[in-house]
Amino acid sequence: MSSIEIGKRTDKTEDNPYGYVKVDSIPKDEICVLYIGGDGTTTDKAANGYAKIIKNEILDEISTETPVYSIKYDFDGHNKSLARQIANIKHRTEVLRSKADIEKTLSKATDEEYNPQYVDELFEKVILPRITLHNGKGKLSVEEACKRIRKLNIVAHCHGAYTALKLEEKMQAAMKELGYSVQDRKKVQSQMLVIAQAPACALGVSKSQFVSFKSVYDSNTPLKNNFFDKYIESRKAEERRRFVAEEDQNIDKIEQNRWFDLKPCFFAGKQGNLFLIKQKYEWIEGEGPFMINSDEHNNVQYKDKSQTKEGRMMAYFAKTILQNGIKNSLQQDDGFVPLPPIEDLILSGNPEIQEKEQSAFEKMKQNGKALRREVFQAAANYHKKMQKQAD
Repeated sequence: MSSIEIGKRTDKTEDNPYGYVKVDSIPKDEICVLYIGGDGTTTDKAANGYAKIIKNEILDEISTETPVYSIKYDFDGHNKSLARQIANIKHRTEVLRSKADIEKTLSKATDEEYNPQYVDELFEKVILPRITLHNGKGKLSVEEACKRIRKLNIVAHCHGAYTALKLEEKMQAAMKELGYSVQDRKKVQSQMLVIAQAPACALGVSKSQFVSFKSVYDSNTPLKNNFFDKYIESRKAEERRRFVAEEDQNIDKIEQNRWFDLKPCFFAGKQGNLFLIKQKYEWIEGEGPFMINSDEHNNVQYKDKSQTKEGRMMAYFAKTILQNGIKNSLQQDDGFVPLPPIEDLILSGNPEIQEKEQSAFEKMKQNGKALRREVFQAAANYHKKMQKQAD
């Protein structure tokens, strides 16, 4: 069965040259950051690498000794890709797959793919103590549960976003069993902040403050069979044809094909709370959209000056939201202070640049609406085509 180990970033010493120690659990009332990495996080070195980024690039700017934890997976035969597919099917993001194809996928799954043991273990060690009394046998006051959850800030990368969403599902089920009302469950869940880089999960379904960051040329993020992903892929294919046409100096093809001029977007609420850009890094010279820098997916740093302008802007917002989440956690000692809305979380607090931050965010929202209209039109055209073929 699958399992996890939790590690904590510490100061480097002669006895601990890597600044990383194993812990059994995270204190239930501690203000902290938990990094849930991608499915390649199967070594202490990989887990420590994620924690190191938070320590060096996030916490140093806000002068806090907030503990940073990271997890290491032991999948032990667990089929990660299949588990993600099952979750996508459950959340109805595989709308372009046939019923027979979906049933074939589900028939391959074991209990481990439906309910991974490592998720249960992480939930029991990190989340359950923050919403219960007496080792999970009694519920807390709503205010106390909100405070404890608000003291936890989760950062996720790729498969880690799937894991975070599974933690939320278990949290909802546990609160229901404990007797929290629907309204109370909604209130407590809304205080969980998840910052997801290149999320490998369904978006727009979370009841937490789940904020995602992705570039369309991140070819390592698993695609879903829906109109949005299909449209993005079709535009990328156009761009590859355009690149070849220019290389061949084929003027006719250049005129027939378009560059994918995607402007930085934000999609709010049920659209995913998603920051989306075209690319974080420039293409490899001479290879264009055919060879993508592996850092497009793997580099989750917040201060990489080699990124594109759009990449740096997206990293800036991710950094600012996480820092504001931590600052809000530090306010929870006396009474419960709710997590601010996304419109406030994107503001650094520097009055000299606040107007620029608001303007950039507003422009991203408008760009997101424009892209949605394009996708809707593409979906409508697809349905017309299918109907015509059926007739």
